[in-house]
Amino acid sequence: MTSYQLRDTTTRRLLASDLADYAAAETAADRLDDELERGLAANGEGAGHIRLRLDVERVTDGVTEAVGHHILLLGVDDPIGPLPER
Repeated sequence: MTSYQLRDTTTRRLLASDLADYAAAETAADRLDDELERGLAANGEGAGHIRLRLDVERVTDGVTEAVGHHILLLGVDDPIGPLPER
């Protein structure tokens, strides 16, 4: 049976496991981003433009392979509306 997981690229720490598919891994990355932002805000800390690199890994019969990457940017507000003109 195949599952997916998220791992911190730098520390190699496993952050989420037993995810059903790649889409579930993307959802887990979004949830992790939200949790980190809330945790920082609750402690009165700003994210200061933190970049967290994650590997998306597929696990099949105990064999793990990297199948994608995500970069979470904390402390960067998503723009609302059209991009500014140059």
